[in-house]
Amino acid sequence: MTLTQNDLVASLAADDQRLLGRHCKPVELQTGDILSAPHLPNGHVHFLISACVALVVRHTDGSGLAVGVTGHEGAVGLQHALGLGSGNLTLQVQRGGKAFRAEGEAMQRLIARRTPLLHAFAIYLWGFSQEVASMAAASQTLDIKARLANWILLSHARNGHDDLLLTHAHLADMLGVRRAGVTLAAVELKEAGLVDYLRGRIHILNMEGLRTVAKRPALSNGLPQA
Repeated sequence: MTLTQNDLVASLAADDQRLLGRHCKPVELQTGDILSAPHLPNGHVHFLISACVALVVRHTDGSGLAVGVTGHEGAVGLQHALGLGSGNLTLQVQRGGKAFRAEGEAMQRLIARRTPLLHAFAIYLWGFSQEVASMAAASQTLDIKARLANWILLSHARNGHDDLLLTHAHLADMLGVRRAGVTLAAVELKEAGLVDYLRGRIHILNMEGLRTVAKRPALSNGLPQA
């Protein structure tokens, strides 16, 4: 595993990759791990390789709504590199896997003297904010079936696999709906020949059909285009 397997890092100049690498160590993230939350102190930046992390807004009663998901195309916790604290998002590992971890304070010191790094992170965060805005809009305007199709597509884009480890309970938590609603929507997608599912795994059968249901075009890798 190398740091440049992360698309954001691979987009950096060689000197910045080298300097960044001095502050990163490989880690194995487990499904369900909480990497950052509003009640936790300043934490780490994670450059994801095979892991996938959901960004969730949690309410005081424990319910929540996912507003984004990040995989090998980017990083989570960049707010710590900017000295901004945890904010109101919970970063929850959706799919366990490999990543590189850097301390937030060390990253602050690094980008303070490397303007190109700060610029690259700012561009990435701007692009990701557009995805968050789209997710927020979808939660208000689309039905559960369309939102489920949307989350499956987004998870596929971040994982790169047609087989996804997504239980109905997890999907209900991410979409902020009752589990029964997710089950009914999943049955409709299965009967339409778009997906198959068994024991916490969803297998994509028809990508274009899912995009039609989700009312969205093909997803990019999450990095803004020049």
